[in-house]
Amino acid sequence: MKQKYNLADWLDGKVDDEAVKNTKGFDTLKKIKMYSAHFQKPEFKKDEVYKAIKKKKASRRKTKFNWSIAASTLLIIGVSTLIYTLSNKDFTAKINSQETVLLPDDSKVILAQNSKFQFNNWFWSFDRTTTLFGKAYFDVAKGKTFTVKTDLGTVQVLGTRFDVESRDSIFRVVCYEGSVKVTSLKNEIILEKDEFVAFQNGRKVEQSNVYIDEPDWISTANVFKDTPLSEVILQLEKDYTIDIDISKLNQNKRFTGSLPSDSLSLALDILVKTYQINFKIINRNKFIFVEDETR
Repeated sequence: MKQKYNLADWLDGKVDDEAVKNTKGFDTLKKIKMYSAHFQKPEFKKDEVYKAIKKKKASRRKTKFNWSIAASTLLIIGVSTLIYTLSNKDFTAKINSQETVLLPDDSKVILAQNSKFQFNNWFWSFDRTTTLFGKAYFDVAKGKTFTVKTDLGTVQVLGTRFDVESRDSIFRVVCYEGSVKVTSLKNEIILEKDEFVAFQNGRKVEQSNVYIDEPDWISTANVFKDTPLSEVILQLEKDYTIDIDISKLNQNKRFTGSLPSDSLSLALDILVKTYQINFKIINRNKFIFVEDETR
């Protein structure tokens, strides 16, 4: 045991070589001592080590706190989204019918056939934003900004009467009272009373004046003034969910008059007599207009 202590003291420099020279393997131990003398043991600083440990613990607590905040935020967002979604009210006007919607502020919306409308009842007092797919007439009560969003553009007002149609690539707005701000892609236009604007694929294609008090389709009739036949047929196809082929007709034909939106047979009869043409029934939902060969 004494020999072990002597070796420890020798390695630590407390005794000289003479005290341990008879130890077995002394020559090897001497070489180890010589080489190890070139190495420095790391300096141990208690204060710095303590600070590092303390900082690491604080970092863990902060990370845990941040995760708690993130989880709470996600929970709030999730619950809010759920409440918003559940409080959405949806309305649909089916084919050959209209739907009247009375909003919480007594604004009135009349949906044209085959149109859909949505607003949020829960948040209405803070945000009068609605969504339209199709066509509708709006009689808006005065108040905060009233917004109508569609796939093709947006209309904003404070209190007025206007008509919006958003179908396929066509976006039309008519202002009957007050003024409205119409936005389609990068285009923004202010419409005053008795003004009309139309966009196709985000590009303005028409802007003019109209002098009617409300849209004619509310009375279940579509009114046309020097309108290309192709547009008239497109309206019929939308009203009755049918397919009409006019490729065999003169494409320069134009139409002025009204066509019912609740009687297909009467609408077809009016066109036949106006243009002196005939039509063939391919099936229940497909028709072909042809020139009257007897004339």
